Amino acid sequence: MPQQIAVLMAAYNAEKTLSQAIDSLLRGTHPCKIYVVDDASSTPVADLIAPDPERVEVIRLERNAGPAGARNAGLARILANGHEYVAIMDADDVAHPERLAKQAAFLAANPHVAAVGCWERVIDENSEFISYAAMPCDAKTIRNLLFVKMCVSHPALMVRAQVFKAVGLYRQSYYAAEDYELVRRIAARYDVANLPEYLIEYRISSNGMSARHRKRQLIDRLRIQVAYFDPFKWQAWYGVIRTLVQVVLPLKRKLPDTIKPARAKMLQAT
Repeated sequence: MPQQIAVLMAAYNAEKTLSQAIDSLLRGTHPCKIYVVDDASSTPVADLIAPDPERVEVIRLERNAGPAGARNAGLARILANGHEYVAIMDADDVAHPERLAKQAAFLAANPHVAAVGCWERVIDENSEFISYAAMPCDAKTIRNLLFVKMCVSHPALMVRAQVFKAVGLYRQSYYAAEDYELVRRIAARYDVANLPEYLIEYRISSNGMSARHRKRQLIDRLRIQVAYFDPFKWQAWYGVIRTLVQVVLPLKRKLPDTIKPARAKMLQAT
């Protein structure tokens, strides 16, 4: 029988943080099978971590496929192997011991919820604490706020495997915002929630997607907002206008693009 939880981790030249990320999952209170997709890293992932065929599988891509392509390669293997839940995690983040157990328990107790995230502690490249990132937790608020921006942390997400079979995998046409589009697509058909607990250390990196491709990310976000636009939702209008302003007048950002509780309350639909 396969492990109940599969962890999907794409890795590209993540030799400084990969072992810590994997170790944090292996030390967790819930067993899992980790699928590390080596996206044609300069140093192969298989040279960096000890072999553990029962718990860690490395999928090496010969050519760099980008975030969506790499994750899709891992998802194809995961879905074929019959796991019940798919937990997403980045190769530079750190999971708290109870992250997987608490998310799996929540999904088991809430069959109407397709995916669940959690709150984050934000750290820098040296693992120094920066801030807390707390996001809305109920499905209605999340669905409305997704018109504005991402309010579910992608690397902290756990998704039912059957949901990927129903809605499809990552769309590579949104190179810098494939995670946002996936969550929008899931939330359009199912409920999505967040656990009000800090269960992951989210690392801000100067070499991360948001830092290197901010303009492309904003343009992709705008394309997604237009694709999922609902003229009867004021949040949809606000989201498009907000992103257009950021494209024209980009701001230097240091924290992840998440919404604090007070902000979420202010934007919540009446």
